[in-house]
Amino acid sequence: MFNYGVFRKTLLESSWSILAAAIGLVAFVVLFVWAMQHMGTELLSFVSKFPFLQKVFEMSLGIKVSGEVSLSVLFAACFTHLMVMMLAWSVIIATSTRVTVGEVEQGTADLLLTLPVHRYEVYVSTSLVWMISATLLSFMPLLGIWIGTFFVDTSEVIDLKRYIAPACNFLCLNLAIGGITSMFGCLLNRRSVTIGLVIAIVFLSSVLNFLEPFLDEIKRIKFLSLLSYFRPVDIVRTGVWPSAHCTVLLVVALLCWIVGLIAFSRKDIPTA
Repeated sequence: MFNYGVFRKTLLESSWSILAAAIGLVAFVVLFVWAMQHMGTELLSFVSKFPFLQKVFEMSLGIKVSGEVSLSVLFAACFTHLMVMMLAWSVIIATSTRVTVGEVEQGTADLLLTLPVHRYEVYVSTSLVWMISATLLSFMPLLGIWIGTFFVDTSEVIDLKRYIAPACNFLCLNLAIGGITSMFGCLLNRRSVTIGLVIAIVFLSSVLNFLEPFLDEIKRIKFLSLLSYFRPVDIVRTGVWPSAHCTVLLVVALLCWIVGLIAFSRKDIPTA
C-alpha cells in the first residue's frame, strides 16, 4: 500500500511550496503576536463600544469581546486568521491534487500508472505527502507564538502548552480539507474544477460561520460548516480539549479519503 518512489517524487515536487508556506506562517504569527501585544487590548476596548463592530470582530477572529480577554486568548486568534488558513490550505489543496487530478489533466498520469505500481499505492503514497504537510503547517503557528514571545516582552506569562490543543484542532480541520480535496480530485478530471469546489465549500463554511450571530435560522444548519468545529480561542479560554469537534473533522477526512481511494482505483485515465 506504500511506494517510496512515488512518495519521494511527490514530496520533492511539493517541498518548496511547503517550506515557503511554513516560513510564511511563522513570520506572520510572529508579527501577529507583536501586534496583539502592542495594540490588542486597546483595539478590543474600542470595538466593544460599537455593537456591530463587536459582532464583526468576534466573527473575524473568534474572540468574545465581552468576556475575559488575556494575551493568551488574543494570541490564539492567530489560528483563525485568514492569512494562516489560506497559507495552509493552498499547499494542502495543491499537493493533494498534484497526481490524482493534476497529472490526469496534463495527460502524464498514464506514464506513472503504467509502472508496476498499484493505484492504491499511488494514492496512499501521495496522500502521505499532503498529510505530512498538513501536520507540519498546523503546528507552525505554535512555533510562531514561541518565537514571538521570545523576542517580544509580554505583560503576562504565556504557557505554550495551552496552544497544543488548538494546533491539534487545526490539524483535524486541515486533514478534513485535504480529504475533501482528494475525493473531488479522484471523482473529477479537471484540477481547476476540483479546486473551485473546495474553495466553494470553504467559502460556504465561512459565510455560515459569519452569519450565525446575526440570523437564528443559520444556527440550525451551522453543523454543515467545517469552521463550526474549529474554535481555538474557546479552547485556550476554557482549557477544554475539543475531542468531539476533532472527532467530527477526522471522520469527515477519513470518509472522504476512502471515497477518493475507491474512485481513484476505478478512474478512467485518459492519455495525452
